[in-house]
Amino acid sequence: MIVLTILLLIYGLGFLFSPFPYWRTYGLLWRTLLFSKNSAISPKARFIEAQYLFFHALLVPIATLLWHLDEWLYPQYRQQSVSPIFIIGQPRSGTTFLHRTLAADRDHFRAIRHIEWRFPFISVQKWLSRSKYARSLLTRSYWSNSPAGQIASKMHPNRLSDWEEDGIFFEERFLHHFFIFLRFPYPQLLTYLDNYPALPQKVQDHILETHRRVIQKVLYLNGNPNVRYLSKEVSSHNKFPKLLELYPDAKFIFSFRHSTGFMDSLLALVRYSTMSKIGVDPLEIDGWEEAVVERMRQDSQYLVKFCNEYAPADQQVRTLFHQFTEDIVATIESVYSQLGLTISDTYRQHLQTLHRDQVERESGYSYDKSEYSGFEEFDALVEQVQSGTVK
Repeated sequence: MIVLTILLLIYGLGFLFSPFPYWRTYGLLWRTLLFSKNSAISPKARFIEAQYLFFHALLVPIATLLWHLDEWLYPQYRQQSVSPIFIIGQPRSGTTFLHRTLAADRDHFRAIRHIEWRFPFISVQKWLSRSKYARSLLTRSYWSNSPAGQIASKMHPNRLSDWEEDGIFFEERFLHHFFIFLRFPYPQLLTYLDNYPALPQKVQDHILETHRRVIQKVLYLNGNPNVRYLSKEVSSHNKFPKLLELYPDAKFIFSFRHSTGFMDSLLALVRYSTMSKIGVDPLEIDGWEEAVVERMRQDSQYLVKFCNEYAPADQQVRTLFHQFTEDIVATIESVYSQLGLTISDTYRQHLQTLHRDQVERESGYSYDKSEYSGFEEFDALVEQVQSGTVK
């Protein structure tokens, strides 16, 4: 009885002092999977969702301990300055390729790997770097070995060692991000899960402060004070006004692609992602496709506004998807020039090799082609960037 009481006390304290998740979202996910009458989401899929939430809560006290252990053992990490470069744009616009291409230049940039977002603890990352068994985990794919998972892996390769976007952290730690919708594809959830500005101000500040500390931890482990944090976030643009306030000297690299290019590819990836995670084809869910398309319309409009009204022009670098994929070296040279950086001979050779591989690459997947309305303003901006008329 005494042992049980101690364990309950430890767990209680772990929940009380946990930096994440956001418990309101956690409760909403439980209520939705238990009480939603959507018949397209099978009992088996709901069981998989319940497992995810159960183990998430089960590990919260351990995460709390590890988080506060860092504060005790490595308090100097908080002295790291953060001067980020954000890669933003619509999904399926070459942002992952651009992010990983720039991240390979370790003399100038430090991106964050999937496993670092998932386990944002200095003590854990030190162990991972020293353990032979732990290092073998880095080669594992994020995707399941199902047919849908294999297609998703071709569309967006993602091993735990890969540099990944900030959304992984907001998804896996706070449960509040567009990515959560891929695991819980209930159309009525999407607006809430993706609406960061609607969260209480205290919660917004806490999420971004926790995010900043994770970046500081990674920079501390990196040990090179001359690099800038290289971010990628293409699924939560409504955070960027707050991020600009937090990092007023931030740079923004915009990657543009017409809606006819990114929308078909995005719907395919989101579909296969959900099939890989819970075994449900979301196209069979009433209102699912309409919810995703409407969300992307709104996000496109928001991206235009942020580009034209919020982000200072001298802090922007604008690129085009087709130019980057067709001529990697010239595009990166242009980006470096606008950032005031110099490309080393070694990195230039890497870019040339990457370009040759890109020319010979076969996608290994295909998707249907459609037309979408409501993206006219965004496509007009893409045309302006392409013609060089944007001020």
